[in-house]
Amino acid sequence: MLRNKRFAWMLAAVGVLATSGLVGACDPEDEPQTPSTQNDAGTKTDAGTNTDAGTNTDAGTNTDAGTNTDAGTTTDAGTTTDAGTETDAGTTTDAGTQATLPLAVDGTWAPSGYMGSGGGNQGGLVDEPVCHTPRPGAGLGTCHKFTATQKNDAWAGVFWQFPEGAWEDDPRPGFQVPDGANAVTFYAWSETGGEVVNFFAGYEGKDGWTKKIEVTLTTEPKQYTLDISKIRYSTVGGGFGWSAGGLDVKPLVLFIDDIQWK
Repeated sequence: MLRNKRFAWMLAAVGVLATSGLVGACDPEDEPQTPSTQNDAGTKTDAGTNTDAGTNTDAGTNTDAGTNTDAGTTTDAGTTTDAGTETDAGTTTDAGTQATLPLAVDGTWAPSGYMGSGGGNQGGLVDEPVCHTPRPGAGLGTCHKFTATQKNDAWAGVFWQFPEGAWEDDPRPGFQVPDGANAVTFYAWSETGGEVVNFFAGYEGKDGWTKKIEVTLTTEPKQYTLDISKIRYSTVGGGFGWSAGGLDVKPLVLFIDDIQWK
């Protein structure tokens, strides 16, 4: 029964084809165009056009996928300036990371705090880099020849400051001195001898401490010591200083060298 139905269906199909005239489609002249049109089976437009499937623009252009600008520029990914400059990460001046003892006062603090006849516009104090021959001690820092003369005041002095020009009421922190210093030492002498000079270190208010000694100078270099072994210091604004009176009697010519924390 099934076989008869299938046979009848085939006959009907053949009859339809014959009636519609499509049997003649097998003419050899028409064969190249009919079996597999490019539009249905594999046109370049639908199946694999350069536009849809793999254009340089969408799939792998230098602009979107891996340009030097977006993916790994030296500027965005690892510039020396942003990632690890020596200036931001570990400067000796700002952070104190490289400072070691003994520490020269000159080059760390600046002799910028002129006082008395040397202060303001009085101009009664001159600092010259005149050295003794040979230089005493280790010769750290700068050698100084101070010449102080009376102007409005009969006294004069200098503070070595950090930052330069920062007095006791300046809110900026002082220099971070390494732990372990027990003394501030220096050599001092004068041109004529016999002058009384006060030497000191530390701002009383800003640094929280100060240490002073009074010295009668001789004409030859002599080492003196400010004992800070019992001082608990941290940042220090006033690294060293001196002051002297008696300018109404005679000018003072004072030499100082090899000032150091150690």
